[in-house]
Amino acid sequence: MAANDNNILDLLNIVSSDSTEDFIKHINEFFIKCSITDCHIWDVIGNICEPCQYIHPDDYATFDIYELGFKEDEVFLKNINLDISYFDYNYHIDSAIFFSYNSRITHIITFETPLPEDLEAKIKIAAPYFGKRSVELFSKERQMDLYINYQKKVDFVKRASIIFMCLEIEETISMSLSFFMDVFSADVVCAVYKNEFHGIGVNEEDLIENITIHDMPLKDYLININETIFVENEVISSKFNIKNAFFIYDESSGLRFALFNIIVDIVPDKDFCSLVSSIISIAVENALNHEALTKFKIEETEIAHTAEILNKFVKCNVQLENNDNIYGISYPARNAGGDFVNLMQMGNDYIFCVTDVCGKGYSAAVLTVVLSVFMSHFKSADELTAKVTNLNQFLISKNFDDRFITAFFGVYHSNTKELEYISCGHDPAAVLSKNNKIEYMTSDYMPMGIMLEDYKSKSIKIEDNSIIFIYTDGLIEYSSLDDLLCLVNALSDKKSKDIAESLYKELVVDTSLQKDDFTCLIMKI
Repeated sequence: MAANDNNILDLLNIVSSDSTEDFIKHINEFFIKCSITDCHIWDVIGNICEPCQYIHPDDYATFDIYELGFKEDEVFLKNINLDISYFDYNYHIDSAIFFSYNSRITHIITFETPLPEDLEAKIKIAAPYFGKRSVELFSKERQMDLYINYQKKVDFVKRASIIFMCLEIEETISMSLSFFMDVFSADVVCAVYKNEFHGIGVNEEDLIENITIHDMPLKDYLININETIFVENEVISSKFNIKNAFFIYDESSGLRFALFNIIVDIVPDKDFCSLVSSIISIAVENALNHEALTKFKIEETEIAHTAEILNKFVKCNVQLENNDNIYGISYPARNAGGDFVNLMQMGNDYIFCVTDVCGKGYSAAVLTVVLSVFMSHFKSADELTAKVTNLNQFLISKNFDDRFITAFFGVYHSNTKELEYISCGHDPAAVLSKNNKIEYMTSDYMPMGIMLEDYKSKSIKIEDNSIIFIYTDGLIEYSSLDDLLCLVNALSDKKSKDIAESLYKELVVDTSLQKDDFTCLIMKI
């Protein structure tokens, strides 16, 4: 077979290469066979040319494509006669082949001396095919690299799911350190969270005394870093050989990681850094949410127990034994409320109160316990004024700030059919007579717990077949006072219990939407 035939086969072999590495290898072998030893093959990325990585040149250099003689729409140039240098290394360029296709250039071959005429002719014919094949291989391998990097990141995310299973922040940090050390093959890893140090393979003293970056102790750098970044050859250590470092920062929690000497096949580019930060952020948020939920459930259990205790002091229904003429209800809007109703009998006298603590929920309910204890200390129906005065003084002495109590205290003397009362900032109580007459009992004093008062009780005569109706403002949420009294009057033939319960059912249609505590006392005389 003739030499020219061999040349043609070699050129076909180049065009049919399956990889960029083989492509460059076959080109290099072709020119060696042709006794061309003064050529240089360059990789081109954008406009930057570097010696081809597959032939390992002794001297590294970078040039712009125009420095190598590039001209638009030209694939083979000769008689360029360029002398270029890179530090101490000099290149002479007589001619050049530019492998391009669809305006993309992937490689350049430069020659120091003119090519033989027969070889030049073959090269001119083959050059466009070289360019097309070079671009095809570059695109194929670029897509493969992108796919591989994508798969690595997908695998990273899948494996990172183990961090999401951690239920506590300390566990999340510990698992993250182990995970990063494994996935990135890091030599050592550490983290700082709320000024507390966590590390594997390195201790806190090393970050203070033995490792620096930008002339500052690494710990100072780490606690002040506000981005996720990868650095090479910037971390200096007297104890460790640190080639690179990957710093991870989660803004929401202030958690910071440092990974040293990680593998470079997962390149921590900007998008990947953002991905890692997001994973840490989600994991930390999950752990914090779980801790908050656990704390909430513990508190919820404690609150349930508190409500149970409070409700032992404050009853929802009050009624005297063998007496269905007096009945009170107090249905809180929540598990525990700030309303309080109480009733007791001493001989022929009936002592009662209906109160409303400013506010709702458990803080208000605690004060109803005070009221319960206060009522239990009544020894006589004659000490109403003294007891109310003592209670007010006690509340003021405790300085409950914005907590005050509206209250209606009463004593019904059945022998004389008189109602003695003291109203402290409470809504007007009412006496509904059988002849549709309504008499109001209004307040003469401020709510309790605000200021000292000189209490004096008032008394009114109660006619037979009258209804004494005392309530809190929770009822006025649903109805005007006039309509409320009309409703009580319409129910007057019922027992006291039925009147009170009917009011609740009539006004609070949907208990889930109850706005305020619902409390009232019905006394049928």
